Amino acid sequence: MTEITILLGLVAAVAIASLTLTGEGTRDALCRAAGAFGSNCSDLFVDNFAHLDNWTIQNGRWQVRDGRLCIEGTGRIYHSLNRSDYVIDINLARISQGNGYGIFFRDSGGPAFNGYTFQYDPGYGKGAFIFRKWINGRELSVPIARVDAPTGYNWYGSDRQVRVEVRGDTFTAFIDGQLVVQARDTTFTQGGIGLRSWDATSVCFDDLRIRRP
Repeated sequence: MTEITILLGLVAAVAIASLTLTGEGTRDALCRAAGAFGSNCSDLFVDNFAHLDNWTIQNGRWQVRDGRLCIEGTGRIYHSLNRSDYVIDINLARISQGNGYGIFFRDSGGPAFNGYTFQYDPGYGKGAFIFRKWINGRELSVPIARVDAPTGYNWYGSDRQVRVEVRGDTFTAFIDGQLVVQARDTTFTQGGIGLRSWDATSVCFDDLRIRRP
């Protein structure tokens, strides 16, 4: 029994050392192992927007309306998260008018933040899906990736499911399960998430979930 205990201890030590060398957290690895037995510990943050206690409003008139997070006009809202890789799922994003909204990731927080956004942007040209980089609270004028929307794409009045996958130097955005744009960049390696809108946009969000990739 003693020999078996020692052997198991050595195996565990080697596994933890390997995880450290590869940059993968022990908790994440244990979570994946638990998933093999039907356990779910992948969620990092879940919000159904019953209130705004989990968020820092940087600007704009954000409000909870009918169980959804909504804004009209320009605004930015932030949630701290000390992570590098994650998946952001928004089960409902509905824009009624305006030039678009964005989902921040690897966001350092504060007014002079650094980070990235995926932008659902009907006001860009004839409409596009975009990844942008932000430095000191300002978006760079040239997107790091852009894909024009298909002709006739319905931007307004539809409940969309949005997913942003953040893995290493690769960022991928999906709308209603379809990949729409992908980008690569190595500038910022970790940070929180957030939402933004601009100009005369009217948009609501619901059922936000951040999980391990």
